[in-house]
Amino acid sequence: MKKALSVIFASLMVSAMLSGCKNTPPEQESLLSGENQSSVSSKAQDSEKTDDDSQAESADNSDGDDSGEASSEKKESSVSQDSGTEASSAVSQGENIDISDVSVRPADWAAVEWEEYSNQYFTLTIPKGWQVQWQGDANRMEWMATAPDGTVGMYNIDHDYASKDASMMQALGMNMSLQEGTVEEYFKTKYAATTEYFNIQNSCVPANKEFIQSLIPNYPMRDYQTIYATFKDDTVEGEGIYSAAVMESRDVVIRGANYGTWSINCVITQWAPQGQFVSWSPVLAELAASFKYTDYYIQEWRTIAQSLGEPTSSVNDTDPVMEAFEERDKSDTIIQEKRSDMIGEYERVYDNDSGNIYRAYNGFLDDIGDQNKYTPITDSQYAEGYVGWIDKMS
Repeated sequence: MKKALSVIFASLMVSAMLSGCKNTPPEQESLLSGENQSSVSSKAQDSEKTDDDSQAESADNSDGDDSGEASSEKKESSVSQDSGTEASSAVSQGENIDISDVSVRPADWAAVEWEEYSNQYFTLTIPKGWQVQWQGDANRMEWMATAPDGTVGMYNIDHDYASKDASMMQALGMNMSLQEGTVEEYFKTKYAATTEYFNIQNSCVPANKEFIQSLIPNYPMRDYQTIYATFKDDTVEGEGIYSAAVMESRDVVIRGANYGTWSINCVITQWAPQGQFVSWSPVLAELAASFKYTDYYIQEWRTIAQSLGEPTSSVNDTDPVMEAFEERDKSDTIIQEKRSDMIGEYERVYDNDSGNIYRAYNGFLDDIGDQNKYTPITDSQYAEGYVGWIDKMS
């Protein structure tokens, strides 16, 4: 249903904290090969490093705390144990560290530089160095924007399909079948082959359910959910948001075989490494809000919609959906953030002067003593993320 395209943009405009999973969609393979594909675009650029950048990169390499490496909690733990064997000269003499000597550096999500990306069908503002891949046309568009290492990103396809009968999946040219036709089943099936586990933590029904139904009036909505989940892909553990609408379709039974299909619309996912999703959410939200179809796309889409007798006024509508990340049970996030800190041997501290939250090495507060600048964060502050790192003194 081409009408669903309008919803995607509506959903994209939401995402003040809407996010999704890192899991590479099955469609990614088709993004990179095939005679009938539209062009695949990449927008990765290397920026020149300043002396300060080089110092920050050196610190990243020593602590293993950049956005990609921090996603592997196993690596964090190993690095933290190594750094834990180092003691500052002040501490070894039984003295507290002078706060003026504390090394604070911004996290990647707090130092994003933006650049414009465009093709014939849409425009997007992305963090500098990120890649954009896409395929399709005004009838069915699919795109994905990711960090260079793939550990942070956003994926969107306006509509997807699954067979109702598993025995008919290959005959219908589908890559999956769904028995129940639910959003949860769709995402668990979609990522079953690429993840070690996929654990749903919480879900909610976004506010624009009626809006989506109005765009696709001929097919009743079977299920509409936004899911907050954690996952493990290879050695990388992550978390994110999955959102989709499953439309009820008619069964087409011929000689006992069901040729019916499910139509899954407005598929949006955003993801980040576990323990960093809250912090990356504002960046992902800005990326999502920047998405715009071009005039060429809108013209092509309206031509298709008119031929099908569908509404033509809803492309690039900005009707927001409920900010699903805000609607989750925040205790889930707090537990995940604490778990990440525990495995990596970190503690989070609040800077009373700036109001910022930092992720510091375990034992930092003991090292500085009672100097009143940094204090432990509260449980609720774990849901706010952090803006930088405090490295161990050498």
